[in-house]
Amino acid sequence: MDTPEIVFALGEEEYRLFFPTPPEGRFPGISLEWRNVRELDRESWDEMLDVASPRILVTGWQTPRLAPGRLAIHGGSIDYVCHIAGTVRHLVTRQILEAGLKISNWGSLVAPQVAEHALLLTLGALRNLPEWHGFMRGPDTTRAKERLAPRTLYGKRVALHGFGFIAREFMRLLRPFNVTLSVFSESVPGEFIRKHGAEPAGSLPELVRGADVFVTCEALTERSRLAINRDVFAALPERAIFVNVGRGALVDEKALLHAMHTRGLRLASDVFTREPLPTKSPFLAQSGALLSPHIAGPTPDVYPDCGERALANIANHLAGRPVTGLVTPEIFDRST
Repeated sequence: MDTPEIVFALGEEEYRLFFPTPPEGRFPGISLEWRNVRELDRESWDEMLDVASPRILVTGWQTPRLAPGRLAIHGGSIDYVCHIAGTVRHLVTRQILEAGLKISNWGSLVAPQVAEHALLLTLGALRNLPEWHGFMRGPDTTRAKERLAPRTLYGKRVALHGFGFIAREFMRLLRPFNVTLSVFSESVPGEFIRKHGAEPAGSLPELVRGADVFVTCEALTERSRLAINRDVFAALPERAIFVNVGRGALVDEKALLHAMHTRGLRLASDVFTREPLPTKSPFLAQSGALLSPHIAGPTPDVYPDCGERALANIANHLAGRPVTGLVTPEIFDRST
């Protein structure tokens, strides 16, 4: 049997989710095979790569780490790694990217779903959704609006931290609500923000001052780590909404809890420093907090689109055309 030129090194579940129609026949004259990495230990993984010596490796969440010697840039066979998901930190090092490895991921494809979740959290927090169920089960369900104190998003002042694909999608979703929007991102020039119709702020405290809603979808870097601290929360008005669909490590969580207790800050967050949240996490005990278990990324019904993106990238690579979603060292640094 000929050795495959393309190996789909995926667990069975992710292979079926991302490729509900098996990709055999998509690349005429090119041999491919799927290997269930859940059935491979380190020794059998290395043995499989020795025997197959693929040119293209399709990887996912469960794919084992790649030894540098497997890659064409270091004398191996693999000249392109097509990752079907987001972060590639579990697969390769930054040094390998700097050496010239060609690796792609789902890129901006999933930004609309994350932005959609950010809008869900924003609206849910404003309307005090976490309290609805308990209120409706209680003995007294009168004066609901007075006691639940729901608020509207229309006409509010929104502070947006970050200005990548997700932030710009979120901006688009906000347009019907006629909000006043300001933006801050450490690495994004003010002119670029203005070009997209938003007003740049000079710092995080300046961004949040006077904001009704503060949303972060900033990338995690050493400069942004713990950037949302006590000073930032102190600059927010009392009873503001804080939404996090970025990374938990952007936030000083002790300062966040303090702001919730002392300033009536209402939290809506998809991410935390420790995930999953420990059962004794103080966040789980906060009345009115709207928490989701890191599900802001693509929903399962979008996974086949990510699979199609991967197949299109493979076709482009084989034809010598550019691929989308290339992971650069800078993008690697911003992932977690």
